[in-house]
Amino acid sequence: MALKILDNIRWLTPANKENQGEHPEIVVSSRIRLARNIDTIPFEMKMKNKDARHLLELTQSAIKQRLQGKFYEIKKLTPLEKESLLECHLISPGFIKKDSPTGVFINDKRNISVMINEEDHLRIQGLSGGLNLINLSEKVFDVEEVFGDELGYAFNENYGFLTSCPTNLGTGLRASVILHLPGLVFTNEVDKVLKGALQIGIAVRGIYGEGSEIKGSLFQISNQYTLGLKEEDLIEQIRKLIHMIIDIELKARDVILKKAHYEFEDKVFRSLGVLKSARIISSDEVLNLLSALRFGIGMGIIKDISLDLVNELLIVSRPANIQLYYGMVLEEHERDIRRAEYIRNRLNNPGAN
Repeated sequence: MALKILDNIRWLTPANKENQGEHPEIVVSSRIRLARNIDTIPFEMKMKNKDARHLLELTQSAIKQRLQGKFYEIKKLTPLEKESLLECHLISPGFIKKDSPTGVFINDKRNISVMINEEDHLRIQGLSGGLNLINLSEKVFDVEEVFGDELGYAFNENYGFLTSCPTNLGTGLRASVILHLPGLVFTNEVDKVLKGALQIGIAVRGIYGEGSEIKGSLFQISNQYTLGLKEEDLIEQIRKLIHMIIDIELKARDVILKKAHYEFEDKVFRSLGVLKSARIISSDEVLNLLSALRFGIGMGIIKDISLDLVNELLIVSRPANIQLYYGMVLEEHERDIRRAEYIRNRLNNPGAN
């Protein structure tokens, strides 16, 4: 059983699953992120601690007036809580390492977060399951408007929104999607497909962004450039590419079912058996096993387990999250034991919390 500490870790699982997007069997999640800077405050390079503190105060005032959610000052969180926010994709890896005053706002629905004093003054991002970039962008721009009305953004007629890094100039928008592509991995087509994406200016990374390792057939696809295109054009470019990759992945899955049906069915059920029975399981092993289970659900091989549950297991089984779930700091071996216990309980009793 989870301890009461879980009640305070509001970000651990989504509050609701409204407006989930297309193709959830392949598209694990969508994200829209905006980089914005306030025109009256020095950029990060010249920002002093007093400026960072002032920005925290200004943003908290805007939040209290017009947004529903919770603000967390990062320095007041424990190392586990910071790592958990990263594992839930609500903050960036670099944000944890910042020495200056920083904070993050998470809305009540837990699908919008705002990092304050990251590389830019504000990093506003929205998260959703499935392919859902257009609907998600509307929610993100609503939040962006709140801060813009209250604080005012640094903007230039020629270069658009001004950012700390030149690669974010213009729209300051990054649209990213996490794809589950076991079909392309198995048929050895994934390198060819992703190389084509790179050639048209699309970045391909692991699920935790730049520098993260690709595991479990999970790939993050995002635009590299933000200048010279309108927001809607950037989003449409990514959507078209994702639909193309989805079509290729579905064809690869059909090939697998025709040529290696029993082999893959065996892999799926073996993975499920381990997940339901294991007493010790590492975070890397669980990622690969859940990847096989996700494939089985997407192909209709497994019918009594939902993709929502698999997505929950992917998040909560991460090293920091599993410790917060149980409300205690755990050594690696104990984490592996608790992770196996948590997964067994959820898969053998999928209707229970």
